[in-house]
Amino acid sequence: MTILRFAASIATFLVVLLGGHYLVYLSITRFFPISDPGIRKTILWTMAFLAIAIFPSALLVRAYTNIFTGFLYQVTSVWTGLFIYLFMAAILTWLIFGVGCLFRFSPNMRIVSIGLVLLVVVVTVVGMWRAKHPIVKRIDVKIDTLPDHWRNRTIVHLSDVHLGVINGTGFLRRVVEQVNSLEPDLILITGDLFDGMAGELSSFPGLLNSLKASKGVFFVTGNHEGYLGLDDPLSVMKETDIRVLDDEIVDLEGLQIVGISYPEYQRQNNVRNLLEESGAFDSSKPSILLYHTPTNIEEDNKDRIEQQNRAYWSPDTTMTLAKEVGIDLQLSGHTHKGQLFPFGFLTRRIYNGYDYGLHRDGRFHIYVTSGVGTWGPPMRIGSSSEIVAIRLR
Repeated sequence: MTILRFAASIATFLVVLLGGHYLVYLSITRFFPISDPGIRKTILWTMAFLAIAIFPSALLVRAYTNIFTGFLYQVTSVWTGLFIYLFMAAILTWLIFGVGCLFRFSPNMRIVSIGLVLLVVVVTVVGMWRAKHPIVKRIDVKIDTLPDHWRNRTIVHLSDVHLGVINGTGFLRRVVEQVNSLEPDLILITGDLFDGMAGELSSFPGLLNSLKASKGVFFVTGNHEGYLGLDDPLSVMKETDIRVLDDEIVDLEGLQIVGISYPEYQRQNNVRNLLEESGAFDSSKPSILLYHTPTNIEEDNKDRIEQQNRAYWSPDTTMTLAKEVGIDLQLSGHTHKGQLFPFGFLTRRIYNGYDYGLHRDGRFHIYVTSGVGTWGPPMRIGSSSEIVAIRLR
């Protein structure tokens, strides 16, 4: 039944996608008078191809990473972002046209259409530039029990870099240069370092090894490492000096780093035992929790597919266990802050306001980053790609 529901969801989404592309086609041929049947047919079939190719291109690049599949995936990824705004422009154009008909005035629809298309192109270009140029977000976090030798130290938080076909070695090289220029004492990576569509990861270990922090670099998995199959990304990490924390606690000169892996389908979650019963965690010491999603780290160990669905659409944002055991700071990502307008409103609603930024509840703090890279459309509109520099106070 789960497979049938999944197939039905894909079919429904494809119908909606085709319908949206057809609306864009109707808008182009109506408001940019194109009478030539050959041109109209070319536009129609191009729209249909781009709509249908979005899913196959993602599957192809994952199975067979080469110049052709990589190029096709990049084209459909850019087109997906561009289409979202062309679709919004098409709806706005028809609304203006409808209002004109209703109130009996005749706006020059060709000028309106040209203006909106130019706006879409400018927004898309700016969004692509913003996606490739992360900003440095600086925040201060006060931890009362922090040892003197950790005060005013700098921690860099990275998440959702999504290395792969879209964000390749050139992008990673710029990120490494930005991070190292901050001279961090500690670098913490909270998952989705690799993109779920990436097929070839062998070019990344050398650059990842270029990340420099006096107290080390630590990593926990995200959902996209799971999409790839954990064997591939973890084998890449073994070629680096980055330490993978798999439900582990490390004491760094009095500062506890707690790394919790993203839940897998075939694995039982026993985080409460790690933090409360094993004796490995000391609530009297300061602590930083690494967890990919801004959610409670304790799972109910029931149906994993159900858990994955809930993680996306009705996540537990209480952070109950982290607060109970005395975690001082949780670092998370995953949401991308929506990545593209207007999806930021959706992520804010789904994650109950915990989709971005620094939040505090007594001793407990959580910082949710919008992430370094992008997934799908290589654009940032309404959000920024960011590298987070945290100063401990």
